[in-house]
Amino acid sequence: MNILILSCGTRNKLVRFFRESLSARPAGGRVIAVDCSPWAPALYEADRHYLVPKMTEPGYLERILEICKREEVKGLLPLFEDELELVSQNRKRFEDEEITVLVSQQETVSLCRDKESFYRHLLQHRLPALSTCVGLEEFEAAQREGRMDFPVFVKPVRGCGSAGAFRVDHKEMLRAVCAGPEKMLIQEYARGEEFGADVYVDLISHKPAAIFLKKKVRMRAGETEKAISVKDPALFDLVKRTVATLRLAGPVDMDLFRVGNEFFVSEINPRFGGGYPHAYHCNVNFPEMILNNLEGTENPPAIGAYEEGICMMKYTDEIVRRL
Repeated sequence: MNILILSCGTRNKLVRFFRESLSARPAGGRVIAVDCSPWAPALYEADRHYLVPKMTEPGYLERILEICKREEVKGLLPLFEDELELVSQNRKRFEDEEITVLVSQQETVSLCRDKESFYRHLLQHRLPALSTCVGLEEFEAAQREGRMDFPVFVKPVRGCGSAGAFRVDHKEMLRAVCAGPEKMLIQEYARGEEFGADVYVDLISHKPAAIFLKKKVRMRAGETEKAISVKDPALFDLVKRTVATLRLAGPVDMDLFRVGNEFFVSEINPRFGGGYPHAYHCNVNFPEMILNNLEGTENPPAIGAYEEGICMMKYTDEIVRRL
């Protein structure tokens, strides 16, 4: 069974995890990785790799389909936000070739990518969300009514990771930020603890097969750099209730906050999160679950099947090779 990972970038650990899971199976299999840059280190951890055009260039999907056919790919795994939408929109082209696309339904991907739409979705389903405004006028009205005030957290409605996201402490700065070309989301500044949830939604049952919770200790460039595994029944319940409102599939990354005794949903990324290695090293094995699903086997629920108090601390490594 062969897996193709798109835009592999620096996701070396993920490539290794899939190779380990495949090598442990009697039938084996290969990990194929692609990227538009020869400087993507994860390319060189895969069993086979290809350079491809940028996803915005003509012929990109045709090239991916060509590689899938040549390498007898069974599962296609996109990792990058824009690519999630592109692949999900073109799901049928791959399914017609008996290739399973490991991504959520198009409407869910689009909803999660648009932070304003996702906030409205949380309100519609009565899920706890931090107070949020879109644009300066809406915030000023909320401020006059006493519903929001500084400091606030501002981020682009269609941003990725932490790009363009930061704390704002006064109106002059907020006006300058909102005067730019991007539509900005203005959110209550959460004075509390940040949590992450790595969730695997089974491709057969369409229900969460695994949920791994971590308390974030330190973030860097939008990714969890240091964290500790936790268990909390209220947080497990909130994650399950939130997932049930969306057509999610496969790996999902969730951001949540605890302010006082209350949990709030912040964002959902329908893909592998950058902090997923923490879950893997706590024996929450999403690659194994993916392979089970690709073989037609449903994964039994294993919510919270890991040890608490296990710390993850990322550090920098490198690959040196002749290109």
